[in-house]
Amino acid sequence: MNYALTNIKIITPFRIVDNGTIVISGKQISNMGKVSDVHISSEIPVYDLKGLTVTPGFIDLLVHGGGGKGFADDSDESIKTISDFFFSHGTTGMLASLFSKKIDLLKNDVNRIATYAENHKDSNIWGIHMEGPFINPEIKGAHKIEYLWEPSVSMWNELNASARGSIKIMTIAPELPGNIDVIRAAASQGVVPSIGHTLALYEDIEKAIDNGAAHVTHMFNAMRPFHHREPGIMVAALLRNELKVELIADGVHVDPVVMKLLHNIKGSGGIILVTDAIRASGMPDGDYHFMDQKIIVKDKKAYLENGTTLAGSTLTMEVAVRNMVKLVGVPLTDAIRMASLNGAKVLGLEHQKGILAVGKDADLVVMDDEFNVHATIYEGAIKFQRNGIIQQ
Repeated sequence: MNYALTNIKIITPFRIVDNGTIVISGKQISNMGKVSDVHISSEIPVYDLKGLTVTPGFIDLLVHGGGGKGFADDSDESIKTISDFFFSHGTTGMLASLFSKKIDLLKNDVNRIATYAENHKDSNIWGIHMEGPFINPEIKGAHKIEYLWEPSVSMWNELNASARGSIKIMTIAPELPGNIDVIRAAASQGVVPSIGHTLALYEDIEKAIDNGAAHVTHMFNAMRPFHHREPGIMVAALLRNELKVELIADGVHVDPVVMKLLHNIKGSGGIILVTDAIRASGMPDGDYHFMDQKIIVKDKKAYLENGTTLAGSTLTMEVAVRNMVKLVGVPLTDAIRMASLNGAKVLGLEHQKGILAVGKDADLVVMDDEFNVHATIYEGAIKFQRNGIIQQ
């Protein structure tokens, strides 16, 4: 299908093109620029979007569920529900996040997600973020302690084989004896080791970086607090350019003032916006389950029954972008980059995803000035639209 979107504000995300046009040919962008500079064939449909904003599709590297369903559900229908829900919020690529379980159950989960992704190439499910099971039990968050694994390269290899290459990121605590070996094994197999749920000291982080760690899971949450005489993961994440950090920008997991500090230090190239969303995302307040435990959601905030331990979020990516712009005060281009291109880079997809330019995949989000999503396009196909703004 070939068509054009015109009279739009384009966020590339490095620059803003006002009064622009994007021409889509099949799965890719074939022409783009100001209306006056783009020739549109009379043989293709042209859709006037009346000043709406078009950005690269959002890429979310940490998603446990949404729309009432979770990736741990033993159901392809649940995966489809989650996929559709996040398409409606502008996410064109995501990693299905799985949590710590006993080995046979976790092997079944990764195999099921891998099979779905293999059979649904038009889906926004791009792989798996394995949050655990090699994390520190002293700072496990909502993970059940009996489901955590002792560091073991052989068990990691068994899990990764069941996933058939679908595990793209693994959260791991490098300070546990034996986990550096697991980090090295995962990195050598093309997986991005991500430091998280950790009490690691600075020297532990240095060893992890040397052995392949390049990522930090949900910065500031479930990690050693900042201490000026005992530097740990927070100091390493802020200082070391090798480490890109995930940020849950809901204003709950991290105060907006701290988000501003993080942006000032890491810049727009060092932060990846994620949701850490659970099945309660998009659903009313109430009781849910997550990580085989009861979760209470009130005012869109998710906690374990103890009322103090956060258990994921109900965030969606367009809200994360809005929060970065309105609560933190970052430029729109920066916020969009953190929600799109940076995640593509982590996955090695930046040559096709996360940026708007000729030859790139036509993964687009159409939003208004209040960051409401009006349409989501994935590889040229309309995955969501509101009020029929693109009549295909």
